[in-house]
Amino acid sequence: MKFIHISDLHFHGTDEKNSEVTKTLGNLNKNYPSHCIIVTGDIVDDGNKEQYILAFEALQHFKKRIFICPGNHDFGTAGNFYERKKAESFDEYLMTPLQQNGTFSDDNLPVVSIIRENNDQVMLIALDTNLETMDPTDFACGNVGDKQLKALKDILSDSSNATFTKILFFHHHPFIRSDFTMELNDASKLMEIIKNKVNVVLFGHKHDSDMWRSKYGIEFILASNNSPGKGSAREITIENKNITVNEVPID
Repeated sequence: MKFIHISDLHFHGTDEKNSEVTKTLGNLNKNYPSHCIIVTGDIVDDGNKEQYILAFEALQHFKKRIFICPGNHDFGTAGNFYERKKAESFDEYLMTPLQQNGTFSDDNLPVVSIIRENNDQVMLIALDTNLETMDPTDFACGNVGDKQLKALKDILSDSSNATFTKILFFHHHPFIRSDFTMELNDASKLMEIIKNKVNVVLFGHKHDSDMWRSKYGIEFILASNNSPGKGSAREITIENKNITVNEVPID
């Protein structure tokens, strides 16, 4: 079972401004036709309807093998000003038509998907880490929130889920401490819940690629850059519960 992690596509409202991202996605579809694609937020740039329509047109080719979560830009202008209507648009124009296994704006609970292939069973857990406030002093910060954290803890504590290889993905970078405008405010609570409980963690937001091994008892923690035009992305392979990560070309 193979996955490719990309992030921060930032679709704009005109085709002319989307040439790089559409090229990257076209290459992914052509060169990795059986891979699952995980996109960790900021799929569009301002949460506008026109941007969502163009994003769906490009992403629909991955239907049934794409898994997404929202970023701060998906829910508000410049990524700083949350708007409820734009959060609902994410569900309307992307989550539902891309056949995701749930939505975020109704109950703000994790969206869980199960994939089975040969001897492997993978649980994908998507979170919404957007801080739902119009306060401009929040900038591009994030928040998982107590309700979502409790639901995540319940999922990871359920003994019936013990046999799954677990991939958790969300948008905000949990290790940013030097930039108060981009932090995940309740990152310490999140990491306490997931330590030793999941196998892979994926996120974006900072536009920097990075990887941590065996941090918090998690085999791989992977940060994606803003993928369009970057030339490569990380491929996650799961075979007989063994996990490997490699850089693969996407240009």
